[in-house]
Amino acid sequence: MYIKVDSVALLNDYNQIWMECWLEKGYGLENDKIPADRYIITDTQNHKVGSIEFKPYSLDITNNINKVYPFYKIESLKNNPNSVVEVDKVAILKQYRGKNLERLLTVFINYAESHNINYCVALLERVFYKALKNVYKIPIKAVGEKIYYKGDYVIPTIVNPREVYQNREKYSWLLD
Repeated sequence: MYIKVDSVALLNDYNQIWMECWLEKGYGLENDKIPADRYIITDTQNHKVGSIEFKPYSLDITNNINKVYPFYKIESLKNNPNSVVEVDKVAILKQYRGKNLERLLTVFINYAESHNINYCVALLERVFYKALKNVYKIPIKAVGEKIYYKGDYVIPTIVNPREVYQNREKYSWLLD
């Protein structure tokens, strides 16, 4: 279902996936040097189909995501910043979209559970935001108006994965 990026070869595969998806959408590329946990999503045939990145969240106002939207002002994040991560580089290659989103979301929830994450901050593309909220029923909250960022409008969002992993039976899309 996933491969942890732990080598230069896997980092190249990971970068190829998210960059291809971002270029397809017309997004600006960014390649930070911030330490992060990166994963490649694999399908049932072990094709490398997607990517997701988890970065430690910082309340520092110079943190890139806080420059786009002031997440650092939100009380629930200020109370326990060590239980917050930033989710980035979420991508699935065009030819593999559909069922593989459930695989990606399962990796997200499993990561959050294994790292005792309460909240995730993200800048979500509008259609993706609506799918998470309305189709997958993931507890997410838009904390600001849409913002134009790197080629598209994004919604500053807080996700509550704890609600999902503590109530797995409510989320039939979660995979074993």
